[in-house]
Amino acid sequence: MLLSPTDDSADGASRAVVSGAFAVLTSLSGLGSARVSDLQRDSGLPRTTVHRLLSQLEQLGAVDRSSGRWRLGPAMVRLAAVPAEPRLRSVARRPLMDLASAMGEIVVLSVEMAGEGMVIDVLPGKRPHPHQPEPGLTPSRATLVEMGFDPARLAYLRAHEQARRGDLRPVIDVAVVAPDVSCVAAPLRLTHGGVGAVWMMIPGGAPISAPFVAATRRTAGRIASQLSRPS
Repeated sequence: MLLSPTDDSADGASRAVVSGAFAVLTSLSGLGSARVSDLQRDSGLPRTTVHRLLSQLEQLGAVDRSSGRWRLGPAMVRLAAVPAEPRLRSVARRPLMDLASAMGEIVVLSVEMAGEGMVIDVLPGKRPHPHQPEPGLTPSRATLVEMGFDPARLAYLRAHEQARRGDLRPVIDVAVVAPDVSCVAAPLRLTHGGVGAVWMMIPGGAPISAPFVAATRRTAGRIASQLSRPS
C-alpha cells in the first residue's frame, strides 16, 4: 500500500508518513520546481525520506520529475486547480481577460504535465461553442483518439511541442481537427523548462485573421515576461 509504513497498526508512524508527504508537497507548492536537495532543506526531512516519499507520490501522480527537478503532478493540479508553476494562474489572469474581452472568443491556458496537456483556465467567449474545455481537463492522447481527435494535429499540443524547442511562433488550425472549430495557439515557456500555451477557439471553423494571431501571441508574451520577474 502506498504511503503506508511497514507496520500499518502503528498510528504514530502512519501520521509521520502523511505529515512527511504533506511537507514535501507544501515545499513543492512554494518552490514550484526543485531538486531533492532543495526539498530536503525546505522541508527539514532527511534526504532518504524525501527520496522515498517522492517515489511513492510519483506513483500516485502527485509529483512529476523532469530533468532532475520535481514539481507537483497532474493529480495535485487537478485537486487544487493550480499548475506546477505556482504563479501562473495569478499572473496570467489579467492578460487572458484582456484577450477574451478584445476578441470575444473562448480563451484557454494550458500547461504540459507528465507528458499530457492540462487545461488550467478557461475564459468563455460571447458565442456558444461546441467543444468548450473545462479547467483541470487532462485528456490522454488515447482518450483524444477515442473522441475522434488526432493529438498530433491539435494546435495547443503542437504549441507545447514548439515551446520545448524554443519555437514561439503561433500554431494555427483552421477546421483541421474538427470541422466546426478553428484554433490559434501561442507557445508559452515557463520557468525551469516547463511549457504551456495560450489558445483561442473560434466556433464554426472560420478562418483566423492576423489580428487574432497577433493578440494571442502578445498575450503569451505578456505572461512569460511577468513570470520572468522576481516575485
